[in-house]
Amino acid sequence: MPRTSRADQRATLRYPYSGEVKAHELPSYGPSKVRKRPIQGKVRDISSGGLSLLSNRAVKPSSLVRCEIRFSDLPATIPVLSQVRWIQKDPATRMYRIGLQFVI
Repeated sequence: MPRTSRADQRATLRYPYSGEVKAHELPSYGPSKVRKRPIQGKVRDISSGGLSLLSNRAVKPSSLVRCEIRFSDLPATIPVLSQVRWIQKDPATRMYRIGLQFVI
């Protein structure tokens, strides 16, 4: 059976974008007493279904994250709830590319 590329699996078109994101990984069950530092990153591309984030921190696949997307021409951030769909580490830069799907 032939494998499909990630681009073939996407339901919506991605658009290149460079913006800042601050994300907080949410606990999987109940309130968490451990406060993790926020995940800072740059948006690589975005669509109506999600975004690709470049960060120096990894997150667990399938985890929920609360993101605050900053658009350069807006004074406010846009809050979104998303789920980690995939993660890839670039050994040359030690950065992580993270695929996030918008939940709401």
